[in-house]
Amino acid sequence: MQKNNNEEMFTQACKLTNLADHLRLVEMPLDYVALNRDNKDNGAVHYFLNEELDSVQNNIINIQNQIQEISDVLVDLYNDNDKNEEEKLQESTKNASLFESLEVEKDDVR
Repeated sequence: MQKNNNEEMFTQACKLTNLADHLRLVEMPLDYVALNRDNKDNGAVHYFLNEELDSVQNNIINIQNQIQEISDVLVDLYNDNDKNEEEKLQESTKNASLFESLEVEKDDVR
């Protein structure tokens, strides 16, 4: 079970890396607009605002949604791990109690 969680965490980490790369691509048009603004090229800035801004915004929303999905998966993995640790602790306590009860019976026999 632990190996599967580690594999899933690695998969989610790779997704985050891909999203970081995607975000860099989304940033490129913004850099271009900033450069055009600095060069006082209002035509290019207006073109971006009228034609490309929605695409950038949609990409950012998509990235946000994917990050939330990854976060949800990681929280589920964390909760599963906590649940497994709790079950192990309960089993260990149960085994210790059983062992203690067997020792008491052994002492009673003597």
